[in-house]
Amino acid sequence: MPPHARVNVIAILELTMRFQLCLLAGIFTLTLLPDTIAQTSTSSRPGLTARELRKQDRQVCTAQSVQQSIAKRNRAEFVRKCMADRQGERQGERRIAARALRKQDRQMCTAQSVQQNVARRNRAEFVRKCMANRQGERSRS
Repeated sequence: MPPHARVNVIAILELTMRFQLCLLAGIFTLTLLPDTIAQTSTSSRPGLTARELRKQDRQVCTAQSVQQSIAKRNRAEFVRKCMADRQGERQGERRIAARALRKQDRQMCTAQSVQQNVARRNRAEFVRKCMANRQGERSRS
């Protein structure tokens, strides 16, 4: 075999290997891309309406029931329970956040009452009004 033919065969083999590598990388990317899109689309955005949240929960729970191979006759009950669980988690998160915010307000108002030398007998009233004012400011914003 002449030397230039041998170089051509090596070049062709190298191109074939590179093509196979690129093809494999493309297939791998296309396989993972839908999962990535599904993960980003299922995370709840803060601006969703209640209707959109229910729709999103239904989609996620239905997909989960299919993935877990739940029988069709049991799927409606599974989806209903799954949606209730997701809604409960959201409400629990909201309660925790609201409780933390109230605690922070109480601490700030108590510190303010001490700083302003409010008498102890008037401190509870001062803190209550201060917290109401902070809550009102927050709701107006």
